[in-house]
Amino acid sequence: MRDPSPESGLPLLIEDEVATLQALGHVLRYPSGSVLFGEGEETDFALLIRSGHVKVQVGNPPHIVALRGPGEIIGEMAAVRHKPRSASVFALDDVEALYLPATTWLQFLYDYPRAMHAQLIAADERLEEATRKSVESFLGVEQRLAKGLVELASKKLGIQTENGLSLRFSQQDLADLVGASRESVAQVIRRFKERSIVTTGRQVITIRDLSSLSHIADGDFTTSP
Repeated sequence: MRDPSPESGLPLLIEDEVATLQALGHVLRYPSGSVLFGEGEETDFALLIRSGHVKVQVGNPPHIVALRGPGEIIGEMAAVRHKPRSASVFALDDVEALYLPATTWLQFLYDYPRAMHAQLIAADERLEEATRKSVESFLGVEQRLAKGLVELASKKLGIQTENGLSLRFSQQDLADLVGASRESVAQVIRRFKERSIVTTGRQVITIRDLSSLSHIADGDFTTSP
């Protein structure tokens, strides 16, 4: 694992810190679709994702506010603040994570000031991410969906096939991701399919033209009539 500075973004744990955490915690495995913890729960542990990806979801109806993957910590603030969970976390695929009790996690941060500094920066970055998504909620559904698909592709959540990058996301999943109705998302996907930007299958969407999606995400191109 590389040795990033706090300014370089996640992951923000260097090799010896990860080794220390592995000695302090124990491994849990979550099958795809399972709940790692729920919004409002009063549980006090953090999880270091070793493999797999999760979605962070809030509200009712649900809205996906973040996607996390290997090397990232989730649940760390509730473990430090001893407050109910602010979001629910679901496994998008099979997830392996290191379970760290709150007292263990907090003592680790005191023992490793560099890691504490890095986590403070990560918390600020996540606040910026939440603010950005809030601002983006005012964009049209087409642009929000394009941004969401580009983000999913960047997280390496899909499987590369001869037809493109296949993502195991239903239209409802995508609606939750971009904060739109399923019907609106379905209409946009229909236009994307007409332009051969994506294809769909059962609970799967395949990105065929990532470049066009990026242009739509940036507001440089639209498929709207």
